[in-house]
Amino acid sequence: MAMATSSTLSLCVQMPPCLVDPTLAKSRSFRSSATPDSVTTKTGTNAGNAVRIFAILLPSVPGDNCRYGGGSQTTFTGSMMDLGQLTAGLFGKTNAATLLQSEHSVSAEPSLFEEDTAVLQPHQADTIKILVSNIKQSLACLTKTEGEVSVSAYDTAFCARIPAVDDPKKPQFPQSLAWIVANQHQDGSWGDDLKDWVYDRMNQTLACVVAMRSWNYCHDCVQRGVDYLQRNADKLAAEEMERMPIGFELAFTAMLAEARTLGLDLPYDTPFFDLLEKKRRKKLERVPLELLHSTPTTMLHSLEGIQSLDIDWKRLLKFQSDDGSICCSPSSTAVLYMHTRDEQCLSFLKKALAKFDHAVPTVYPLDIFHNLWVVDTLERLGISRYFSDEIENVLAAVYKHWSDEQGICWASVLKDVPDLDDSSMAFRLLRQHGYKVSADAFKVFHKDSAFACFAVGQMVQGVSDMFNLYRASQLSYPGETRLDEALAFSQQFLTDTLTSNKGNADKWSLKKDLAGEIQYSLKYPESKNLERLEVREYVDKYGPEDAWIGKTIYRLPLVNNPDYLALAKADFNLCLAIHQRELRHILRWISNSGLSDSRSVRERIVMFYVMFSAEAWEPELSAHRIAASKCLFIVLALHQLFNNQSTLTDLRLFLKVIQRWDASLVLDLPESFQACYNLLHNTLQDAMLDLGHEDLTQHFVDIWGGLVESFLIEAEWREIGTVPAMDEYWNVATTTIALKATVWSSMLISGEVDSEEITAWIKKDCKFLRRASEAIRLAQGFADYKETNDIGNHISMFKCYLNENEELTVEDAVEHFETMREQVQKELCMYRDEEKSLSQECRKVIMSFTKVANFYYDGEYVKECNHGLQRLMVSLVD
Repeated sequence: MAMATSSTLSLCVQMPPCLVDPTLAKSRSFRSSATPDSVTTKTGTNAGNAVRIFAILLPSVPGDNCRYGGGSQTTFTGSMMDLGQLTAGLFGKTNAATLLQSEHSVSAEPSLFEEDTAVLQPHQADTIKILVSNIKQSLACLTKTEGEVSVSAYDTAFCARIPAVDDPKKPQFPQSLAWIVANQHQDGSWGDDLKDWVYDRMNQTLACVVAMRSWNYCHDCVQRGVDYLQRNADKLAAEEMERMPIGFELAFTAMLAEARTLGLDLPYDTPFFDLLEKKRRKKLERVPLELLHSTPTTMLHSLEGIQSLDIDWKRLLKFQSDDGSICCSPSSTAVLYMHTRDEQCLSFLKKALAKFDHAVPTVYPLDIFHNLWVVDTLERLGISRYFSDEIENVLAAVYKHWSDEQGICWASVLKDVPDLDDSSMAFRLLRQHGYKVSADAFKVFHKDSAFACFAVGQMVQGVSDMFNLYRASQLSYPGETRLDEALAFSQQFLTDTLTSNKGNADKWSLKKDLAGEIQYSLKYPESKNLERLEVREYVDKYGPEDAWIGKTIYRLPLVNNPDYLALAKADFNLCLAIHQRELRHILRWISNSGLSDSRSVRERIVMFYVMFSAEAWEPELSAHRIAASKCLFIVLALHQLFNNQSTLTDLRLFLKVIQRWDASLVLDLPESFQACYNLLHNTLQDAMLDLGHEDLTQHFVDIWGGLVESFLIEAEWREIGTVPAMDEYWNVATTTIALKATVWSSMLISGEVDSEEITAWIKKDCKFLRRASEAIRLAQGFADYKETNDIGNHISMFKCYLNENEELTVEDAVEHFETMREQVQKELCMYRDEEKSLSQECRKVIMSFTKVANFYYDGEYVKECNHGLQRLMVSLVD
């Protein structure tokens, strides 16, 4: 009988009577009790716990083995990754010397998070509840409004210039003139209250000055405005021309000509104004008049800047939206009305002026853009689960306006002017939430091997729309070549933008740190982006006072909102406390598991938990995180049995023990086998107790028997020295990656599924789960190859593939598997969206495993553990 040696993982036969943390006696009840009132969080310094967690997360120098001093030693070498076992590579190699700074027993480990903790104070829980309630009230009518947007002095000025219907010598909207006077700044300008951006201030001020002078209204206000324009005209030359507001070169030059006619004393002959005039002529050359008359172009949004052209204004009426506006632009609509006296134009303007108290926004309505960005903001801040009903209502409404042929526009009243920014955001959010949307929508934005903001007109690209195209294009399915092209183009565009230090120079927004958002997304594409890590980053980069750029600066108070940030920080701290409590429970469970030396596996479970909880992080997934960690602990114990010089005779007998679930047979095996069986047995009994004594034995036999059988096959290959056929290897290797065993078992243990459901799942060939296993195996295979830069002597996907294709080189094999990895990732996304038989939680857990594997195997854990991941488990957000 083979006995465990000092270099193998030693397992004790005796199991303690209770493996359950009394504070988490029922995993399902803990999941449902994840409320602000029932969790622990830091109330004092984080220093003590930060040191402990830092020690756990700190990886060793690549290539180091993990050895532990004191008593018997357990060594984990690179051979663990050679087998391709998920946990072997996923848990990785860490510097245990920093983890175990003394020889205290492992049972003391639960004190890891007990220092300086206290029950979350009632006022903190109340804060979350109040914030959620306030935000819900703000979002209640989201789908019934046309977008909450700030007003614009510029567009209001064009409304104020409209002559009255019954007396052309008087203004139709005198209250708008009064509004202009009331909203002039102390320095004589008009524009955004918080951002003194010279393009915006000059544009709005010139519009207001021209409007008032045209009616000889408030000469003092006009003079103060003129003085401002004279003082600041030279500053325009210092601004980046790529960041001009929409139609600035058209409208500003046109207003200068009007100002000259009105006798306003302005510096008309400055070099920058001459340059602006040249830019205007160049832009007009790209859109001939016949195109303007026959096709809806973006020029319709800037009619106030082309009034000097020979335009047949009545022909433009066919481009009116259902609400009577032209491209949702009050200023363009006002100009069209002045040339046509169209009643629908006037009706639209009256409605807008009434809604905004005699002023108008620079774009209205704006419901599609506005609501999509609200949803995106809530999701990126990690607080969307509080507003799931509101989000679903928004997406259902957006989907009604989506077109698989041309995407979507920024407002529901628009039909013929789709834009890339809104189409990208809508595509991504709709696909992520299960709506069927076609990538064909991006064809209209593709021209001459490039992508443009608008389907018709000039080739314009902004930083933010290319950023959203990049985010959307990562959700491609197999065969969606247009998205592949979009991904390559947008990725290169964004990379070049960062290289030239223009990441914050966006045409459409003034954001706190757009460059930082882009840098993070390029570093962590969708396939390995851990959601909570992104949330933590976005909390720092989100700007409650960020502004948007149209013809003028405008604000969206339901997109950029200080309440969102306050809730995001409070919720982050809430989740941090939950995660700390869960990890304490898991460590106690491991300490009581019967392992005489559990330090090494405990360390790896911590690594896994930190990454897994960074992706499947929501409080409602608490039971899944705990169950998955326990199951992976069992997987690692099994792996050690099959990888530590156990005889094939013992391994085959152990398989029989599992298949028959017969404790009497295990007595003929070494103690390590007995302890491993007892661990499985007691975990099963604990789960059945939690689930009301439902008999889950056959499920455990099916799940773990299949895994053990595959482990045995790999052990036989090693013993005999066989290099299996590629298909044979792949079938076994995607089983020993242990995803299926871990997911199905954790579903049972967490109480997510009943016996009937799990039976159907196990029998079904779930393509989604299979692709996920393949994705993890491929990630592990590449990590193994990169670590040694050689296929080695152990059995691997590279060795099996080259054994069947002797004429190929290692480089050929790398290229083959890289292509395969890209294809599997796309199929994984497709099957996730199509696999409706699995619950949303189950699909989330499976996808989380693949992201964690990509994150770890691509080396990101080593890079982030001392900063990003460490912050997820230690540092409160201020």
